[in-house]
Amino acid sequence: MPTATLRQRLIRLSKSVVLLAAVLGGQTAIAQAERDTWRWFEIEVLVFKHSASEAVAESFAWTGPATPAASQFDPLPRYFAPDIRAALMDLPACNLPTVIPTLSQDSIWCRRPWEANPWLPMNWPAPQQALAQLAQLPAQVIDGSGGPVQQATGPYLAPAQQFELNEMRQQIIRRGVGEPLLHMSWYQPVFSLQQDYRVRLFGGKNYGATFAPSGYPYAPEQDEFTQAEAAQESTQQSLTERLQQLLQLQQEGGLQFTARAADQPLPKQRVERPEQPEPVWELDGTVHVYLVGNYLHIDSDLELREPHLVRWQPAALDEQAEQMVQNEGTSQFLRSFKLDQLRRVISHETHYFDHPKLGLVVQIRRTDLSARRY
Repeated sequence: MPTATLRQRLIRLSKSVVLLAAVLGGQTAIAQAERDTWRWFEIEVLVFKHSASEAVAESFAWTGPATPAASQFDPLPRYFAPDIRAALMDLPACNLPTVIPTLSQDSIWCRRPWEANPWLPMNWPAPQQALAQLAQLPAQVIDGSGGPVQQATGPYLAPAQQFELNEMRQQIIRRGVGEPLLHMSWYQPVFSLQQDYRVRLFGGKNYGATFAPSGYPYAPEQDEFTQAEAAQESTQQSLTERLQQLLQLQQEGGLQFTARAADQPLPKQRVERPEQPEPVWELDGTVHVYLVGNYLHIDSDLELREPHLVRWQPAALDEQAEQMVQNEGTSQFLRSFKLDQLRRVISHETHYFDHPKLGLVVQIRRTDLSARRY
């Protein structure tokens, strides 16, 4: 290639690099300028479930858990299941004569041979996988690291020592009126409604080992021999035997065909357990704090999930007859109770969102960067 042509290409390439750097630098400057106008608030929430009777639940429709709305700030997965795979990779390799772990100093603070690549699924679990293995979250009070809001570049959790709803949480426990599921506080910039900056909250028990996200229980696991035996027994049962069973049920008054009630769940479904079930939390949802002018608003979209005994009632008569013959139809279903309320609020006041099954208490406190800035 001629030297002049190569020089021209290098000149064009250098101009492109300079232009790209200018564009990226401009974007950084714009992002910094936007951060300089953010209005920061501290938000403390206390969520608890009421100690109410089972009769309260009957007035609600039978629905399963819904998929939580997308959220821009989801701090709890990193809090409960921090990603330590990078730190594990930085550990020195173990110099052990065997791969069997021991309680020696070397085996604790070094990387064992099978951890050579912790990014593989068979090695150290990813945060979401680790979170799914928790049967219940280990704490009701989330103790964050905190820090000066003037230096913050994004939302962060506040330390528990700053909580102002501690006395209310303790009274709820002492009086037996409810069970706290989540108590946390965080700092965040509050934007307009259009920016839809939601914060995801979850807590309580994890029903993911028993129930699918739809609310239906997972089918019991059976080995191949049991499945084949059940299929053979079903095939061998004659039509005459089934008719005799139906006649006997009719004589005993147990043969009652009815239309499926509108407030009952969908007909029973068989849901197979996946290889890696996802967590289904007792409490899940989002809280959206936003500004309209100078007025703060809270939009709560939370769910409380509870297992309830269901008498499944198929719509088709032949399915009802089969259900009666097999003496089946009663099992658990994970019901969902939604707290979906919108309210205009004032900072530094305590705001209570009531619901027959769930309670939400919110405080929004101003910081040094809460005033409108231009």
